[in-house]
Amino acid sequence: MFHRLCLLSVVLLAACAPEPAPPSAAAGPPRRWAFADGVVFEADFPGARLSACEALPNGGYGLVIRPENLPVNNSPWFFFRVSAGTSQTLQVRLRCQGGSLRYVPKISTDGVHWVTLPAEAHERTADAGEALLQLEVGAEPLWVAAQEPVSTAELLAWARTLERLPFVERTEFGASVRGTPLCRLDLGNPACGRHVVILGRQHPPETTGSLALMRFVEELAGDTPLARDFRAAFHVMILPLLNPDGVDAGHWRHNLGGVDLNRDWRDFAQPETRAVRDEILALRERGRLFLHLDFHSTFKDVFYVQPAEAVTSPPGFTHRWLDALQARVPDYEVRRSASPVPTPTTSMFWAHAQSGIPSVTYELGDHTERSRLRQVAAAAAQEMMMLLLELQDAP
Repeated sequence: MFHRLCLLSVVLLAACAPEPAPPSAAAGPPRRWAFADGVVFEADFPGARLSACEALPNGGYGLVIRPENLPVNNSPWFFFRVSAGTSQTLQVRLRCQGGSLRYVPKISTDGVHWVTLPAEAHERTADAGEALLQLEVGAEPLWVAAQEPVSTAELLAWARTLERLPFVERTEFGASVRGTPLCRLDLGNPACGRHVVILGRQHPPETTGSLALMRFVEELAGDTPLARDFRAAFHVMILPLLNPDGVDAGHWRHNLGGVDLNRDWRDFAQPETRAVRDEILALRERGRLFLHLDFHSTFKDVFYVQPAEAVTSPPGFTHRWLDALQARVPDYEVRRSASPVPTPTTSMFWAHAQSGIPSVTYELGDHTERSRLRQVAAAAAQEMMMLLLELQDAP
């Protein structure tokens, strides 16, 4: 596990690095490896990432994962399935080229329900880019992933479910590099002139961010007096999946253009960020923006916020909101971080610079217990609604 200072170094390097080269052929298309003993590794489905596979001379299998292109943030995604003609324990050496292994593998027998591979079946070696796995396999495939996936199909199915509610509308806007239409949800009262923006999944492996975004939005759509009052007074534009191509391709960080989308909010060189920018600016023309909230994942839960001296409208919202959240869940540490020199190429910086509104990056930990993640996301949504209702007429 990496220290938070290591994470900061990676972020700063990514921000200062030259624009990445286009994705290389090394990332390649999904593949399938079949061996004479009946063992089969597969990475031929959306979201998969397995770059190379070989039988080792001393038994077992060597697997390699590589990023889509370099330089890249250290979020080494892997996702594959493995089966065998007979039930057996496979010894697997998983190597990461272009980074260090960050995630403890998750396994599933159906691709839906996931558990963390236990310590006795997962050993990190002295090489930070290598781990030794023991996988119990048989005729039915075993799915192995860096994190439990939240696929484009799952997010779009969630969006289609929400649109069945009378106060939710689902539309498409813009398109990705590959031409995939981007998904937009509008919740609440679009005519009210008070708007909140929620973004998600700029970075493909950050599935805990998607889990929290979904629970947060579900609270806004809830059948409670608070949610009903909020929907009458506010409109929320939700863009839950900004990088569908990268998710489908099993990328570590980038879109199909080889660019970190959350470092493209100054140049807007990519079609995804341009499309989202235009949606937000058009919304601002139709009323007042109150909050910009961007969901991500990192090593531990943290809210990235403006420095205390930054002027926002409504004033003081972020710290009042997070103080209320801390009071709501006193046994949970509501971490907040306000860099005196913020990265000027992120959605958070752009939204505050453009509109002067509170702008928050809500980061969920890789290993945050999932029921806890959902509990805190729901509480954060409730406290946000209460505070915005109080401040709806604030200057």
